[in-house]
Amino acid sequence: MRELDWDQLRIFLAVHRGRSVRAAAQLLRVSHSTVSRRLTELETGLGARLFNRGPDGFVLTAVGEAALPRAERAETEILGLQRDIFGQDARLSGTVRITMPPVFAERLIMPHLAEFAARYPDVRLEIIPTYALSDLSRRDADIAVRFQEKPDQYLFGRRLPRFADAIYAAPEYVAAHRFDGEAPTATWLGWGDSEDLPTWVADTPFPRCRVWHDCADPLAQAEAAKAGMGMAGLPCLIGDPEPGLVRVMGQPPYKGRQGWVLTHPDLKTTERVRVCVRFICEAVDRHVDLVTGEQVGAA
Repeated sequence: MRELDWDQLRIFLAVHRGRSVRAAAQLLRVSHSTVSRRLTELETGLGARLFNRGPDGFVLTAVGEAALPRAERAETEILGLQRDIFGQDARLSGTVRITMPPVFAERLIMPHLAEFAARYPDVRLEIIPTYALSDLSRRDADIAVRFQEKPDQYLFGRRLPRFADAIYAAPEYVAAHRFDGEAPTATWLGWGDSEDLPTWVADTPFPRCRVWHDCADPLAQAEAAKAGMGMAGLPCLIGDPEPGLVRVMGQPPYKGRQGWVLTHPDLKTTERVRVCVRFICEAVDRHVDLVTGEQVGAA
């Protein structure tokens, strides 16, 4: 039997978690053929099959089940070692990987990250716009911008302002529809809910308006609202600067999401991570009136 290496264990764990070669390739950001080849090499070297291939994907064999806890312990140790080494790096150079929601990236922070890149030319930024929660303990990212009331307790974070939402529609849509009373004609743009009146509607100032069209992306919802397809609950950082939208019936912001800039505690003293976290927080503070919905009054 050949000696195992960390790359083989990573392949094994990724295939187990993704249940397919394709999903494992996406998790590891390598090619489909690389995962397939490395998995074959691992099983050949062990002289045993680790997975059964079937209609439900890759399922661990008895040998794979026995190997899994040891592979996970090895992963924990190796990732911990990597964080320890990375955390002691005092250089303002190298790569910083940042995950953030696409709306935050596109409508707020990207010009500031360009400023950061110009100020620190030896730091390479890898920006990952996603609504998924990256696993910071596995180094899926070094920094994560998230919107949640309480982040995981093991993470180190700096609190951002609460990002407010308000209700927006095109001015022509507002003029042509009733939004209250017993039989309102205005409708909501929904998020793919199966009910005509999902629970979130009850928490809005217009609980009698039904959801009609659906669009599960805030930037696309803003375009749909501008086109007159309905009203949308949108982050103020999208709705307030948009000349094709107004706040419906003078409504103030009606809810908010707590923002955070998070990293793993082992990385908080890494200079390039520390400086980048501080820079993002300071950049958001420049737009506090926009993100909290106080920049403009309701139209």
